[in-house]
Amino acid sequence: MTATTDLDKELLELVFDNVDNGIYLVDGQGVTIRVNRTYEEMSGFTNAELVGRNLKDLVGPDNYFTGSASLLVMERKTPVTATYSTKSGRKLLVKGKPIFGPKGEIRYILNTIWDLTVVQYSKFIDADTARSQMLNEEDMITSSERMTSIIDLALRVAKTDSTILLSGESGVGKGLLARLVHRASDRKQHSLLQINCAAIPENLLEAELFGYEPGAFTGADRKGKEGLLQHADGGTLFLDEIGELPLHLQAKLLNVLHDQTFYKIGGRDPHTVNVRLIAASNRDLAALVATGGFREDLYYRLNVVPIHLPPLRERREDIPLLIDYFVDHYNRKYQSYKRISRRVLQQMSMLPWKGNIRELENTVERLIVTSRSDVIDNLDSQIRPGMQLDGETRRLPEMLQNFEHEILLNALQRLGTTRKVASALGISQATASRKLKELRKHIGRPR
Repeated sequence: MTATTDLDKELLELVFDNVDNGIYLVDGQGVTIRVNRTYEEMSGFTNAELVGRNLKDLVGPDNYFTGSASLLVMERKTPVTATYSTKSGRKLLVKGKPIFGPKGEIRYILNTIWDLTVVQYSKFIDADTARSQMLNEEDMITSSERMTSIIDLALRVAKTDSTILLSGESGVGKGLLARLVHRASDRKQHSLLQINCAAIPENLLEAELFGYEPGAFTGADRKGKEGLLQHADGGTLFLDEIGELPLHLQAKLLNVLHDQTFYKIGGRDPHTVNVRLIAASNRDLAALVATGGFREDLYYRLNVVPIHLPPLRERREDIPLLIDYFVDHYNRKYQSYKRISRRVLQQMSMLPWKGNIRELENTVERLIVTSRSDVIDNLDSQIRPGMQLDGETRRLPEMLQNFEHEILLNALQRLGTTRKVASALGISQATASRKLKELRKHIGRPR
C-alpha cells in the first residue's frame, strides 16, 4: 500500500468520523457495513454492535429501531426520508440514498441522520421513561423529491432564529414540519407551544397569547395569568391558522416580532421574551393583505422563510408509504394483523385525498377496525376511484383516466404480464407497457 493510499484512507476516516451528522452505511441487502462516531454518540449504539447485522433483524417493536429508511429504499429503489425511534429512546430523522451498481442493482445505501431527541439523558431518566414521552410523537416519511427539498430547507433554517411561514391545505403536515424545525433547532430543550388562532374565541385569544395582569377585566384570575409567549420563552411558538388572527392582535404580534417585547392585558410594564415564531395558514395571506384582512407589515415580517407544503395528490409516490405506516400503526394499536391488498393500495393511490394525510390516516384506521377479513380487498363505496370523498363528481377526463387505470391494474394483477393484458384488452403490448409505466410513476412501484 502506497503512502498516498494511506493518506487518502486517513483523510476518509477523519471526514467520516467528524461530520456533524450521523452516517449509517448498509449494503444492498440491508446488512450494516459501518456507522460513524457521531451516530454512535447520538444513538447509543456502537459500530461493533451493529456491523454485520441486517436491518431486517434490528427493526420492530422493542427492537433496536422502530423503522428503517434503508429497508424502504430497498423496497422503493428511490431515496426515502423518514423518522424513527431507537430502543435507547432517541428520535432520529434519516435520509436514505441508494447507490446503484452498473446493472441497476442497489450496491449500498448511505443514510444521513439528524438527532431530533428532546429529552435530556441522565442517571435520573432511564431509557424507558424517555421512550414513553415519545409514544405520541408523529413520524415523518416521504420519498417525494418536493418533500425532501422542503425537509432539507427546514433543517437548514432550523439552526437560525428566522421566522417561518408555512402554507398549504389542511392536513398536509404543517404542524409536523413545525415540530421538526423545533426539534432540529438549538431551542429543542425548551418548549414548543402551539395555538390554533381559529379555534379560540377572539375575546379569549389575546389573554391566551399575551396573558393578563390581576384584575385586568371582570372574571380575571386574581393572580393574573402568563400567556403562551411567556411560557414559550427560550423556545418556539407555533401560531396555526394565523390568517384568523384579529387585526388588533396582529398589531401586538408585530411588536413582538420587532423587538421581542409585549404588554399583558391591563399591564403597563413591557415583558421581554426570546421566542422563535413559526406561523401557518391554509389561506392565501397575500390575497388577505390585498383585501385588508391581514396587515401588510406583519405579512412581510412573517414571510422571512416561506415554505409551501404540496397536497398529497401532488406527491402520490408518498401514498403507499403512508398507508403502510398507518396500517402498521393501527394494527399495533388495535392488536390486529390486517393488511391492505395491492389492488386496494393502488386504488387508494389514485384517490384525490382532499383532506390530505389526515384523511388518509382516518381512512386506513376505518378500514382496519371495520374489516372482517385480515386481507382488506375492498374499499367503501364512498371512496371508490373516480369520485371525490365529499361526494362531488370529478371532471369527466379525470374520471375516465382513473377508470382506465383501474382496468389496467386489475388486468395486470389477474393476468401477470403486459402481453396478456394487451391481448385481453385489445390493445398493443407497447401501449399496455407505456400506460402501465406512466401509471407507476404516479403511484410508486408495485409491491
